Amino acid sequence: MVWAWWLILIFLLVQLVLLGYLLIIKSASLRYDARLQKSYRQLLPAFIAYASGDIEEKPVLPREPKLRREVLEMTLSRLASLTEESEERLRLYYLSEVELLPFYEKSLKKGGWAERMNTMYFIEDFRLDYMADAVAARERKLRENGEEYRQAVRTMASLSHPRAIDCLFDDRPKSLTFVKEILRRLSAEQLALLHSRINPEEEQDSMILQAFLVHIGERNEVSFISYVEEALQHESKEIRLKAMKSLCFYQYMKHPEKIQSFFDSEHWEERMYACKVAAALSMEPWRKELMDRLGDSAWWVRLAAAETLWSFSDGGILLEYAKEKHEDRYGRDMAAQVLTMHTEVKA
Repeated sequence: MVWAWWLILIFLLVQLVLLGYLLIIKSASLRYDARLQKSYRQLLPAFIAYASGDIEEKPVLPREPKLRREVLEMTLSRLASLTEESEERLRLYYLSEVELLPFYEKSLKKGGWAERMNTMYFIEDFRLDYMADAVAARERKLRENGEEYRQAVRTMASLSHPRAIDCLFDDRPKSLTFVKEILRRLSAEQLALLHSRINPEEEQDSMILQAFLVHIGERNEVSFISYVEEALQHESKEIRLKAMKSLCFYQYMKHPEKIQSFFDSEHWEERMYACKVAAALSMEPWRKELMDRLGDSAWWVRLAAAETLWSFSDGGILLEYAKEKHEDRYGRDMAAQVLTMHTEVKA
């Protein structure tokens, strides 16, 4: 039994050593955080004065590399959210270039995964354009299609680096969510470049095109409106649907008559979106088509038709008439349902 007591004693000693080690690490971390917060509070007034031009010399930063970088990051992040004047942001930008460029280049080349990710987050948030090529170089070395790759592409898109668009068209699998994230970061000029590279016949490009159509509608990029209207004639149903969804955001068409044929489409989704586009364009002359769709076989189409009729200047009258006189029983029910719903909301 003596050996059992020795095992217990050794186990307890190991536990005590581990506990002591963790306490030392925790204590060191708390001391470092206290130094970081103290340096931040001391330097913030000097940074504000430097950004506003009240002083010409840049604030004196701590010598310790890690503390120096993190204090600067905290301060710049704080001031970036408060500073609106372009001259002030420019002074901070130049300061960050002088101080952070060496740190970030080393981090992207030799840092661990977490350090590289944090570096790219800050580069993107503060729009450090001078780091765009370094991020692109890091992305080219990545073999796995993981979060680091996705953040590298997001960062390049935010910095308007052409490599971001190249990545959308490479062979790596991409989700629709990720494609949308990149599109939201692209400038109007980059969107035009992206558009010129889309080949709808390619499966990967088809997904990009669908996201692109919806995105330009959300951003109301009027220069692409003709392209969206052309997409209404595409052989792919999904692309046609995305074009109509885009037009709902635009609330404008050069040739609204292109929508009318969709009221009689064999696909219920297209009939539904025809009703929604009619609402977005306030096409009151299309009352007859919408009355017909009020008796559609698909519930979603009937609802869209009723909601569109309600949005018209005489919508209440139209739905009251449909509730009593529509030839289709389901059309009468839908008219009554929408009338009741909107009446209760008003009450």
